[in-house]
Amino acid sequence: MAYQALYNKYRPQTFAEVVGQDNIVQTLKNAIHEDKIAHAYLFCGPRGTGKTTMARLFAKALDCQKGLGEQCLACDSCRAIAAGEHPDVVEIDAASNSSVDSVRQLIENVSYQPILSRYKIYIIDEVHNMSTPAFNALLKTLEEPPDFVVFILCTTDPQKIIPTILSRVQRFNFSKVTKKDLVFNLERVLKAEGIEYEEEALEAIATLADGGVRDSLSLLDQLVSYCDGKIRSEDVDELFGLLSRKDEIQLLSQIEKRETALLLKTVREKYQGGMNVLRLHDDLIDLYKDLLILKATREPSLMSKLTKEEATPLLSLPSTALRSHLDLLIQKRRDYRYADSLLSHLELTLLALTQEEEFAPAAQSVPVPRKEEEREEVPPTSAVEIPSSPKEKRKENRQEEEKAFIQYTMKDILNLMNQNNKEERLSVAAKWNKLQDLFFEERGYRAKALYNAKLRLVALDVLVLTSPVLSDLEVLKDLKEQEKLRQLTKEVFGKEYDVLAIRNEEFYEAFGLYKGQTEKTKEGCQIDFGRTKAVKGSTAFFQELMADEAKKED
Repeated sequence: MAYQALYNKYRPQTFAEVVGQDNIVQTLKNAIHEDKIAHAYLFCGPRGTGKTTMARLFAKALDCQKGLGEQCLACDSCRAIAAGEHPDVVEIDAASNSSVDSVRQLIENVSYQPILSRYKIYIIDEVHNMSTPAFNALLKTLEEPPDFVVFILCTTDPQKIIPTILSRVQRFNFSKVTKKDLVFNLERVLKAEGIEYEEEALEAIATLADGGVRDSLSLLDQLVSYCDGKIRSEDVDELFGLLSRKDEIQLLSQIEKRETALLLKTVREKYQGGMNVLRLHDDLIDLYKDLLILKATREPSLMSKLTKEEATPLLSLPSTALRSHLDLLIQKRRDYRYADSLLSHLELTLLALTQEEEFAPAAQSVPVPRKEEEREEVPPTSAVEIPSSPKEKRKENRQEEEKAFIQYTMKDILNLMNQNNKEERLSVAAKWNKLQDLFFEERGYRAKALYNAKLRLVALDVLVLTSPVLSDLEVLKDLKEQEKLRQLTKEVFGKEYDVLAIRNEEFYEAFGLYKGQTEKTKEGCQIDFGRTKAVKGSTAFFQELMADEAKKED
């Protein structure tokens, strides 16, 4: 006899064997018991959560020869449904039968009476693949089928189904199966197979399955072939390219200690050993999330990966740093689809984590002013000029004042850091999304520059933003955008702010000077935000006019 995959061998044959989905099972059983059977159902949810299996079980309960609602598994009807050979239970794969002609043929057969059973049941799998004309052809039949016909539509993507179909069916949303239920099911299968296992290994499989029963059994099938009589956690790590909990905690520790060289060396060694890059990235997100949860609640039972003993040495990390790193990891996780090399993208992410400095916590303490004669001047660097756009380059031959844009020095940025107002920054950050939305309404596609920028500090009525995208910096330094942002900040925050957008590298360079200061000094900034351009352009005319008026008075 040919080998049978575990997910087929242990497919539920009765409602009692279904893993998870208890609410759906109970609803269907009650509908049968109360004789409230609808003419059409929609089973939707993630893959591997039991939609098609539930449809077959429902068909058994409707057509079992022992009685309505029974699943005896012994009668001809139950055995035929289990084998996929029942003449009155028709399974259709909409992925390969999505045309109007296929639906018309189905409609022609609907009117015929059942051959063996009380109901004629059509199970249409992956129904979202049907074309719109095919859906429209099915509408009337789906709304008013013969009394002996039941339609069960299964899909992973209900959004693709036209609303007129959705309004004609009873919808059941299948959820991902909990990790606890997956582990319970895996234990049941392994006991039936007579295979020993470690509890930690089954938990790792359940995590990899991500709520899918079929996926968990497929992974288990691979492990059974790989292992020698016993499922161990190290076998799971080796086969699926996972790092052990100890290794992941070590990587997190290296990130927080800024051990960049050792961190990259470790990651490359693990990658050569078959490490799954995406899984490691997801695990790092879970680790940081667990630490934040524990710091906020002091309740170890709420953590999903770490134990209290594993998390305790890392609790000294500030919450702001944990949140900042977690935000960065989540943002970078979305970018893997654009990466040519998964390893390179992971390494760049880890570099960003080790180099990222969240400014606000470092500036919490109020600096003690020093006497004027004791202040140490930090030598300013040469003025930092953000590269000009092509449109600005065409103006290079104009007068010097026409070239003036946003001129600032490293000392200006440093002075802003020395006077950063944490409370004001938090207040601005709380309404930051509103500013972005208003800017989008005013500027459309150019507003992406503000969405990509990161608010670093607020001081002296200046919002300092950083961005790695030069084209975004060009937008944010544009005079028209500056003026619009000043108006919008007054509307959103009740106070007008200038916006200084700089490169990440400039901010980190200034931050290095900031950390190197023995004491923080408060000084003003001489930043030209472009408003002097209009003043300079009108100065000559204004002075000439005033001179003429003075002569008249004489």
